[in-house]
Amino acid sequence: MTTPRWLYQVRDGVAIPSPLTQGPWMRGAQHGGPPSSLLTVLIESVATPEQLIARISVELLAPVPMTPLSVSVRKEQLSRRVGIATAELASDGTVVARATGRLLATGDAPPPPTPAPATPPPRPHSRPTYEAPAWAVGKHDKTFHRDALEYRWISGDFEASGPAYCWLQLLIPVVDGVEVTGYQRVMAGADIASGIGAVYPPSSRYGLINSDLDVAFVRPADGVWTLTDATTRTAGNATGLCSNTISDQHGVVATGTQTLLGRPFTFE
Repeated sequence: MTTPRWLYQVRDGVAIPSPLTQGPWMRGAQHGGPPSSLLTVLIESVATPEQLIARISVELLAPVPMTPLSVSVRKEQLSRRVGIATAELASDGTVVARATGRLLATGDAPPPPTPAPATPPPRPHSRPTYEAPAWAVGKHDKTFHRDALEYRWISGDFEASGPAYCWLQLLIPVVDGVEVTGYQRVMAGADIASGIGAVYPPSSRYGLINSDLDVAFVRPADGVWTLTDATTRTAGNATGLCSNTISDQHGVVATGTQTLLGRPFTFE
């Protein structure tokens, strides 16, 4: 059977996940990137062209199952220039993921000062391709991090520990028939930052997984590649914090954070 080349089909308020939403840690549970990007699609559906989605805060309330999900979104205007969009994914009536988007009205402003030109990072096509490893879910399963993303590392890789620098490309649409946007690309890749800049190497059989994802935008990303500059910190108390600066080939577009919980893993 051919694997669908999209993460979800959405019809009549229901999202059908494809096998490419599978996460690396538990069969039948999605990676955090697909639901984060699907929630972003819902928030975009109620934002106007004059609004910047300035922040998207995702709460992963439970493992998101690879079964049909009810989707909903509502918008509240807090003031003339500030709005809030709340999107939810529910399984059998229980909300499993929720995102809040802060919508800011844009307008004319003086041009910002021009900073001194920085040394640009190596471009993605100057770096070799990289095949992501299998983790707890076996090597013969399709998974989001291995089969829906392409990686071009500048420093580090998934087998090492410590801060890392990596270009990412989302290879397929989030929703079948919906054009991929710069917001969606950022949110699909931002969830994997804690793996890119992991504290513990896979050989430790221990990892920090995120319970949330918060991304603040300067602007949506331009082009198909986004650059992750990720650092994870922990006090050795089974929690952690990942900080992530996200850029495109023109400069910084967003910053992200993830609060993390530690757990041992069994690798196949």
